[in-house]
Amino acid sequence: MVVLLYFFLNLNASFLQTPYIDNISINEASIGYETDADKPLWLSWGEFPRCDRYIMPSFKKRQILNIYGLKPQKKYCYNFILSMDNSTNTYIASSGTFTTFYEESISSFNFIVIGNTGLNNYDENIKLSYTILNSTQIPLLIVHTGNIINYGFEKKSLFNGIDELSKNIPVYNTLGPMEYGNIKEKSEGYKFISENFSQYRRFSKNGAVPNYYYIDVANSRFIFLDNNNLNGIKDAMSVKKGTKQWIWFEEVLKHSKNKKWIFVILNVSVYPSFIWEEKDRNIFEETLAKYNVDIIFQNGNDNFLRTKKIKYGEVDDEGVYYITVGGGNTSSLYYNPEDIEGIVDLRINVKGFLGVKIDGGKIEMNYYDYSGVELDKFIYSKE
Repeated sequence: MVVLLYFFLNLNASFLQTPYIDNISINEASIGYETDADKPLWLSWGEFPRCDRYIMPSFKKRQILNIYGLKPQKKYCYNFILSMDNSTNTYIASSGTFTTFYEESISSFNFIVIGNTGLNNYDENIKLSYTILNSTQIPLLIVHTGNIINYGFEKKSLFNGIDELSKNIPVYNTLGPMEYGNIKEKSEGYKFISENFSQYRRFSKNGAVPNYYYIDVANSRFIFLDNNNLNGIKDAMSVKKGTKQWIWFEEVLKHSKNKKWIFVILNVSVYPSFIWEEKDRNIFEETLAKYNVDIIFQNGNDNFLRTKKIKYGEVDDEGVYYITVGGGNTSSLYYNPEDIEGIVDLRINVKGFLGVKIDGGKIEMNYYDYSGVELDKFIYSKE
């Protein structure tokens, strides 16, 4: 009897990729999934706690479903309902929540920055997810500095243990070398990312996803760039002046003047780094200064690193803060330790995440370890 029951239950449809929030705006949401069979399923949703107010069917194994007509700054919940084999019964296979983004008139919100979770072990990411989801202020979004997957990719581990985060909070990541399978050869890296990543992530309508795109949250703009060519990935984009990505980047910045905060997210660190050619970095910095970019969130050698305001390699009050989050697992060497004296404010060699709170013209950043112990607090005000 037990054996027969076990066999019957395993005939039911199940998820190969647990549902995840792919994208959020003030009035839309996109939720992705992948099941193990071409069987009908249903997505129900509604304003929290009524998760069954609306319902839509889907008949595909893998899809990103779009929900329209949502209200800004509202908490919603959803259920994925799968069918049972040899039966007309169904069951709730996965549930989650999300909050729509705030309108531009709203000046305060929270987000979190993480990185390299694909290189963590599974238990580390479970601990990280638990800490974030049980914090007093759940972030509106998560910014990821790259390497969200591992090149030993398995479909069940697209998020490698941060699945609970991704089905409740949208995770927007810049590409790291692991999204390319860490493959240096021409065409092979593109093939890997197409098969194992791009088909799962659509992110935003603004840009050339997943390589570069931007999202707007309240009065802030987040611009995600791909600079993995500096990691030796031949199929990756370049941020050199005149390239397709560069032209798009500068055009977006031109139309960002009404934003209170502008953040740029990339994988290969700008400072500290000896990988960039000085000419290219100077042009990049000149553009950041011209359009008043506030902070660069990046990956790198350190678990956490915060520079002073830097302009052309020197400390300058008109410069930009460069903040490394989620590094430490990488084998690449981006800088010589002796080269950073004077420009770095703080380094912490402990894995963690950065909590960011925007309040008008003030931003507070707190770095925590995976248990939630605060290791650094930094406040930057433009007022």
